[in-house]
Parts: sequence; C-alpha cells; structure tokens
Amino acid sequence: MSVPDDRLLPYLMTVELAVLGVYGEHPDLTDAQVDSAFEELMRRYRAEATNHPFRPGKLDGLRAEVHDAALRNLTTMLEQPGEHPSAEELRLGLGRLRSSVKTWTREAGRQGYLRYIEQYVNSGDSDFIDLD
Repeated sequence: MSVPDDRLLPYLMTVELAVLGVYGEHPDLTDAQVDSAFEELMRRYRAEATNHPFRPGKLDGLRAEVHDAALRNLTTMLEQPGEHPSAEELRLGLGRLRSSVKTWTREAGRQGYLRYIEQYVNSGDSDFIDLD
C-alpha cells in the first residue's frame, strides 16, 4: 500500500466510529452485520479503483445502516482539501478492518469486534485500530 498506515488511520477510524454510532443506537448489532457492510464498502471502492460501475448489493436493516453511516463519514473526509488515499488503498484498509472483525468474532463471540472497538474508544486510546 502506498499510503502509510498513519495517513490511512483517520479514514479507518472514521469508519469504526460510524459503526459505534450504529451500535450505540442498536445494541443488537452483530459483527456479521458489520462485516457485510464492510464487504459492500470494499466492493464500492474496488469498482471505483478499476473504473467499473458500482452495482449496489442488497443490504437491509442494520447492515445498510452501518454501510450508510461509514460511507457518509468517508465521503465527508474525502471531500476535505488535501491528499487522500486512493480507492484501492481504501479497499485494502477496509479489508484489514474485515480481518479484525473476523479475529474478534472468533476470540469473543458474535459481538466481539464491537466490544473491542467500544472498549478502546471509551478508554480514550486514540490508537485503537490494530493494523497488524
């Protein structure tokens, strides 16, 4: 990836903050729903990176809510002046978030990822995204 992790980090953090916003309103949200939303975002940025039209999948309920909140946050950041990661770099970053979802779901159950990111946001640790 050509964008250093520290430059990509704010984009990934804004995605995770969007997830936490939905989780705060809907405590029944699951890691699987978050993963579906991330997968759809990856598809969107893959289409953009390869200059193909994006055909939205069929997300419903909380999957759609997570997707829309994360996309809104990313779009807001990408509209700001300055240098931004490419669509491919965003796709790769979202893939890393999906790996984190899978890891924490295995480790701690159906809301393991959600509890993990909530714990670090509530702790005030600004470096809560583990990209390794």
